[in-house]
Formats: sequence, C-alpha cells, structure tokens
Amino acid sequence: MMTFIIILFLVIAFIVGNIMWLKPSPRDRALMAQRKQAKDAGFSVHLRPAPEWLELPEGRRMIAHYQWPHALPKALIGKWRWHAGLGNWQPVDNAEAWLNAMPWPTPAPETWLGIEVLTNATIVYWREDAKSTSVDTMRSVLAAASA
Repeated sequence: MMTFIIILFLVIAFIVGNIMWLKPSPRDRALMAQRKQAKDAGFSVHLRPAPEWLELPEGRRMIAHYQWPHALPKALIGKWRWHAGLGNWQPVDNAEAWLNAMPWPTPAPETWLGIEVLTNATIVYWREDAKSTSVDTMRSVLAAASA
C-alpha cells in the first residue's frame, strides 16, 4: 500500500510540474499587459523581424513594432535610426531631414531603436521593457511631434 501511495504522489507531482511549465513567467505577463495597454491607447502591436535599415546584429532581429495610426507633419516622413555611439537620431535615406529640428527626444528612450514616419501612421521599433510607463512615454512623444 505504501508503494502505491509513493507512486501516486510521484505521478501527481509529475503532472503538476508539467502544468506549471505552461504558466507564463512574470516578465511574459508584464509584456502581455504592456501590449494590451498599447492596444487600448490606439497602437497596433506586432512582433516582427527588424527592417534592414536598423542594422541590428544577427540574433537580435526580433523586435516590437508599435504603430500609431495618426499622421505626423510631412516634414517628418522618413526613417529615423537611433545611433547610440553618436548619441543622436540619424535620418535614413532623407538628407533633407537634417535641416529640420529633431522632433524625437534626445537621448532616445532607453529601448527605442528607430522610428518610421509614413503618410498615415508612425511606427516605433523598440525592445519591449515590460514597464507600463513606456507606452505613455511613446504616446506623449508622438502626440507632441504631431502638434
């Protein structure tokens, strides 16, 4: 009888252990909450490979794309890459952008990698940090640039 109880306990422990592996980690839960907050704020959230113009090293190409569906001024249309070494934003394929004042905060928020301004939307490429304040910061920066 004792052997049966020990085996039953091991089987139950094995099943419960495997079920516990299926639970998302606290960081994953925080990322899910951040993505939900961004969607509630009007962003379209995607996790995709980074575009080539960001020049990210191999193995670090999967990043978050948060798309803001509001138009920004036409002078900002283009691609902007944060260059940590130089400590400034660099326009990509738009030499005229250097003539305008930089609309983006310098230094860039810690996890931002690049911004692409389209005619009807703005995409922020970044590494999610699971902080609830990051979405508010992103929204306020984009709203200030559209003013």
